[in-house]
Amino acid sequence: MKFKGETVFGNGIVSGELVVYREPLSFLGDVDGRNGVIRTISASIVGKVLVIPSSRGSTVGPYVMYQLSKYGKAPLVILSVKADTMLIIGAVMAQIPIMTNLPRDILNLSSGAIARVDLDRGEVYVNEP
Repeated sequence: MKFKGETVFGNGIVSGELVVYREPLSFLGDVDGRNGVIRTISASIVGKVLVIPSSRGSTVGPYVMYQLSKYGKAPLVILSVKADTMLIIGAVMAQIPIMTNLPRDILNLSSGAIARVDLDRGEVYVNEP
């Protein structure tokens, strides 16, 4: 399966396991910045490809993203249907590659599937079991 998006930050090719979160993600409320876990679903995002529709919340969210990076608990890349300004700022601050403007169909993928993200081409390739 192939998805086309727009790379906002980052380059190269990143491969990893998907963690798909189908609701807008609040980095301040939903994510443990020290451990890299989405509290609401008890899923680790450490070294994974995080798929979200968007983010929600306040200006503190980027600092939680920075905390993830500082403690070595950040995702490899964030794939978003629609990235708002705070999500983009957080990704750049934390040096987490981010791609946006992906089709909503990407949210139908299963966590655990393996993705290959080509940030230079703005393409995501996924092999679902």
